[in-house]
Amino acid sequence: MNFINNTVNTENINQTTLKNKVIFSGVGIHNGKAVTMSIEPAEINTGIVFERVDIKNKNIIEASIKNIDESSLCSKITNKFGISVSTIEHLMASLLGLCIDNAKIKINSAELPAMDGSSHEYTKRIIESGTIEQDLGKKFLKLVKKVSVYDNNRYISITPAEELSINIEINYPNTIIGNDKFLYKHSTFNFINEISRSRTFALAEDINKMRTTGLAIGGNLNNAIVVDKYKILNKSGLRFDNEFIKHKVLDCLGDFYLIGMPLLGNIECYAPGHKLNHKFIKKILEDPSNYEIRTKYGFNKTDNYYSLLENHNDNIKKTNAA
Repeated sequence: MNFINNTVNTENINQTTLKNKVIFSGVGIHNGKAVTMSIEPAEINTGIVFERVDIKNKNIIEASIKNIDESSLCSKITNKFGISVSTIEHLMASLLGLCIDNAKIKINSAELPAMDGSSHEYTKRIIESGTIEQDLGKKFLKLVKKVSVYDNNRYISITPAEELSINIEINYPNTIIGNDKFLYKHSTFNFINEISRSRTFALAEDINKMRTTGLAIGGNLNNAIVVDKYKILNKSGLRFDNEFIKHKVLDCLGDFYLIGMPLLGNIECYAPGHKLNHKFIKKILEDPSNYEIRTKYGFNKTDNYYSLLENHNDNIKKTNAA
């Protein structure tokens, strides 16, 4: 792997958008419907905005906490007119990981394309597009006191810090996944190298149940890892160690970006999921004394992203193949 520049920039950080439009097509992992989507440059302070081009009116949906909608097994946002888009978390993680503040996503269906079940293709294509620094400072949300949410034994807790880290634990007893722990320290380098290629996963015993409720209709071994107890049904096996827990980190990053800006703090969590993630960010924002908004912050600035992504492809570890 080529080592890339990883320096600290203490100057004011400006907002960023894409240099060129990128286009994706595929099927939704849950609704199984064909979808075409473009990610396009946007003006300063636009944020991340979805536009349902298959609907003529009232079709703009901001990727914002105010639009979070209850859903199963994915993140869904719905505007005040009832127009929605779902399974946005993998794209949102890529936009956060690549420091994209402003983008317009035009889509002709209610669900994003599943791609390979990770953020890899989104990340790769955005890097190929290039990015443009804009003429206004980026905002960061920094925690100033501890905030916690719970769901029985599951929890997410955050304490003040000058960067984002996620110390995560998951437990799937009587499966190959088992109990796993992982500490992630956020930077573009680490997102590309450690997180972006981790795929979503499902237990084989749950798939029929999901499909009877209208979920996972478009799911297959090309866009998800399927676990049958102590066996992985994908012939290629895992891409790398800890792929399961790293995908949970990916989901957290995408969901947390619905705050509308990067989050700074040390996070501890056990068995997070989309509903708990959403509860967590709502808990943070419900009390303004929990946080402060910053427009100047030192960060890890990474160059030559594409070289890193391509070299990482050569290091795929195939394990536990059926």
